[in-house]
Amino acid sequence: MKLNNRELEVMGILGSAEGPLTSTEIVNAGKELTMSTVQAVMRKLLAAGYVEAVGVTHSGNVLSRTFVITDGGRAGLLEDLVNHYRKISGAVSVQEVVAALQQMDDK
Repeated sequence: MKLNNRELEVMGILGSAEGPLTSTEIVNAGKELTMSTVQAVMRKLLAAGYVEAVGVTHSGNVLSRTFVITDGGRAGLLEDLVNHYRKISGAVSVQEVVAALQQMDDK
């Protein structure tokens, strides 16, 4: 499944979290994310099996589901990354990609 920028942002937020997050926490962690956008994205990611609801917690006076990325979601992200690389592999070597990723880890 090809993800758009908002979906990738939500997946990144969930992936970098130390534990499950509510939709409100995702909105607060994002850049220019709205609740309606996050709810629409979560519906799509849930249907695709990229995320799953793992619990329910109180968020103010409301019960909210908490979400994590599934193993299938991680595999899908990796597949998307590989497919993007295939499109540019003539211009950028694997070694350059690995070096760039390692630099990101160092920051």
